[in-house]
Amino acid sequence: MKFIRLGMMASKKNYKVLNDCRQMYEDEVFEVILKQRGIADPEHFFNPTEDDLFPLDNLYRIDEAFDRLDKAIKEDEKIAILFDTDLDGTASGAIITRYLRNFTNNIETYIDEGKQHGLIGQDIEKFFDVDLLIVVDSLDKNELQYKKLYENKTDVIILDHHAIKESAPYDDYSILVSSQRKYSNPQLSGAGVTWKFCKYMDEQYLTDYADELVDLAACGLVGDMMDMTVMENRYIVSKGLSKINNPAIKKIVGGFEFNSTAISFSVAPIINASNRIGKNDIAMKAFIEDDNKTLLKYMRELKKCRVLQNEEVDRILPAAINSCEEQKDKKMIVVFIDTDYGISGLLGNKLLEIYQRPILILKDCGDTYKGSMRATGVDDFRKICNESGLAKADGHELASGIEIKKELLNEFTIYIEETLPELKDDSTTNIDIQLDISDITRKMVDLIKRFDRISGTNFPSVKVYIDNIYDYEIGNMSDYKHLTIKPNDYLLIIKWNYNGSFEEMEDHSLVNDELRVVGTIDSGFLGRKFVLKVICDEIEEVE
Repeated sequence: MKFIRLGMMASKKNYKVLNDCRQMYEDEVFEVILKQRGIADPEHFFNPTEDDLFPLDNLYRIDEAFDRLDKAIKEDEKIAILFDTDLDGTASGAIITRYLRNFTNNIETYIDEGKQHGLIGQDIEKFFDVDLLIVVDSLDKNELQYKKLYENKTDVIILDHHAIKESAPYDDYSILVSSQRKYSNPQLSGAGVTWKFCKYMDEQYLTDYADELVDLAACGLVGDMMDMTVMENRYIVSKGLSKINNPAIKKIVGGFEFNSTAISFSVAPIINASNRIGKNDIAMKAFIEDDNKTLLKYMRELKKCRVLQNEEVDRILPAAINSCEEQKDKKMIVVFIDTDYGISGLLGNKLLEIYQRPILILKDCGDTYKGSMRATGVDDFRKICNESGLAKADGHELASGIEIKKELLNEFTIYIEETLPELKDDSTTNIDIQLDISDITRKMVDLIKRFDRISGTNFPSVKVYIDNIYDYEIGNMSDYKHLTIKPNDYLLIIKWNYNGSFEEMEDHSLVNDELRVVGTIDSGFLGRKFVLKVICDEIEEVE
């Protein structure tokens, strides 16, 4: 089936329904999804245990890291903690900071500069009076900086998960504890590594502080899109979702259910917004703050960052779309933007969803263009960019930063056009099940939410296709920001941040035009009323 999005841009998508579950009993639908997802032991899969954790001492050099930190605690040495700016980095830093507060107050916190990792861009002289620097989720390749610290007698512990080169001399100048080093779960994020390090410290000290910080670890794992089929990851996330302990996370999630979706669509975006606006330190301060009055101040600043980010995207998006429309025949689209904010990645995500091909969002930076790459339809576009010898991409396979010398851009675009295979007209997205409105009961929703509670990479939320929606009422939330479709008294279909015409949707309602929707199923309170919900990805009016 093809969907034409009802909104600002007509985005054509192909959907394939994998299972027609109309008129099935709830338990039958549950079994269908289990079989499709290949879950042989649902009780264990949905309820992982601590036995799913790999032994703590399997993390290479974790014992050495403990010994050095133990010395710093016992001798009241000055400890500095360097955070990364994304959710995984913020969570990692908050974990180790909050954990160490149980033993010492001699701690200072710092955060990465801009979107750079680790010591890149840092004035390292500020660490010269520090006895021990702990770098979390932020390994970089600036070996000279680490060497300078080593020569200055500043010891360094790195808790990380990014790709490493075994030939690099990390061990000459630091103690690197990484899930990429001889560890059975390379999908453990920086926050996961940091939390397990704190668990290791608990074992040595016969304490039990780390488990109070596992909600932060869960946020880091989901926020950094780690594999949610790995049982160690599922255990950490499951345990973290059981109770929110961090005051900042409590305020961000509010009255909503704390699950993977809440992390992905509430916690992560507000942290990322502060980084894009250039207020890196606000999220860091919020996640380590306990005083409610001070925390409220930080939360207001974070919300303001998100507003500013969204306003800037709204300002730039129309021109960016016009530029994309002029390049629809290209295998790769290049968009130039002029902004003081770091929104290139966010803008790239939006355009990728529409145009379904590699996208470069570039800013003029003197002799070079710098920005973000987003891609689909290829296994590793970052590798293709780097193999050209004309651009430098650093990050994930399909989402990374990119830098190109101005004089090489034309040659690079020619290389990509010649290297990439022909693009398909549109991509196909699998939908788990098809249901009728009448199939959506409280029991059905509760069973499907078992799948969605711990979801993410390699285990997405259950997608549902519903058609034959004729008799419905159109409404709105937050002063026409969000669209609501009400087909009965107990079900509400919601399209967050709807950018189409509410008036047009009301016209469809008046004449009972058929609607079809693709989305996820949820439940919860709206005001004081408990409702079942379909959260829409796409809405189509059937002509």
